Amino acid sequence: MPHHGMTPHISGTSLSAQARYAAGTREILECFLEGRPIRDEYLIVQGGRLAGAGAHSYSEGDATSGSEEAARFGAREAVPAK
Repeated sequence: MPHHGMTPHISGTSLSAQARYAAGTREILECFLEGRPIRDEYLIVQGGRLAGAGAHSYSEGDATSGSEEAARFGAREAVPAK
């Protein structure tokens, strides 16, 4: 998905936080359009692989088959509720 992006959910945030989000989004777009690298703390995916903050926050997988971690979780037997 080379031409997809993510935007934050900002409902309930302060005006100063929304201003920071807007400034960050602007910086990302300017870097992209000018061919400059995007700061690691803003990256989730680059070149089809997890990158930057995304590499530290998420496990690899896809929307259809999921990650290996999720597959292992699903393979465990359900624990009955007490």
